[in-house]
Amino acid sequence: MQMNRQKLTRIILSLIVLAFIYTRCATVNIAYVVDKNYLPYMMTSLHSAIANKNILTHYNVHVIAKDFTSADEKLLQKMSSSSVDIKIYPAKKLELDMSHLGRFASFEISLQKIYLSDYLKDIDKVLYLDADTIVQKDLARVYKKDLANYYIAAVKDGLMYQHPEHIEEIGLKERNFYFNSGVMLLNLKKMRRDDVIRSATIYFNTHQEVFGDQDVLNVVLGKALLSLPYRYNVNSTFFEEKPASFLSTFYGKKVPNSPKTVYKKAVILHFAGHKPWTEYFTHTYLKPLWQTYNDKMKKNCF
Repeated sequence: MQMNRQKLTRIILSLIVLAFIYTRCATVNIAYVVDKNYLPYMMTSLHSAIANKNILTHYNVHVIAKDFTSADEKLLQKMSSSSVDIKIYPAKKLELDMSHLGRFASFEISLQKIYLSDYLKDIDKVLYLDADTIVQKDLARVYKKDLANYYIAAVKDGLMYQHPEHIEEIGLKERNFYFNSGVMLLNLKKMRRDDVIRSATIYFNTHQEVFGDQDVLNVVLGKALLSLPYRYNVNSTFFEEKPASFLSTFYGKKVPNSPKTVYKKAVILHFAGHKPWTEYFTHTYLKPLWQTYNDKMKKNCF
């Protein structure tokens, strides 16, 4: 009888351990769009994601790569491990009239984001990250967001209060939500089913002065959008130009008075303005933080 109780106890404990492992294990699909010049910065972003992930989380990293050499690909593959797989997709020539970018011509590479559902044909969901990001926590929690009825989950962009005339020009004033496309959780399955690429292509080719992929995706994907808390895309410029009271109202969630507190608690930091690898970026907290990740990445890969 005593033996049976001990055996039953062991079985129960084993089941508890297995249940814990199951709930902690996760596979996350991550995507980047990057050209050769931005490869080192993308690697810094990826290094931060790997350094801060749960030991049981597996990252499948998909890189849409423009102008990569075989040496570039080998360098990037150094970041692979038993819990990190990296797949590289050569960027395609897009059937878009690039003259429609106008003064935003430097955003041409970003238009590849529109075609992620085509590049990743066998994947239903992906978390897209810009190369100028730092990831400070495991990404499994945000990746598990239910997108069944949505194209996208994303964070509101400060352009809404910085340039309201632009939001009105592209017809999104009534929607009252314009997201930042530097961090996007995308429902690729729904995007393919509804042929979002076709809608996005038509919009781009029939409008002028398009603000890269961000305008296009806001118009097309914003019809079915899940709002994410600001901590998943903390833009390094927005939290110091306006008081916390204004930002709390804007984001619909309490924002601490201290920008440093915001940065420390962020899941993803996004350097959408001046870049931390330039002399123009002199932030006393964020620059050293980025530099630390960059130095560690170089030590491991170069």
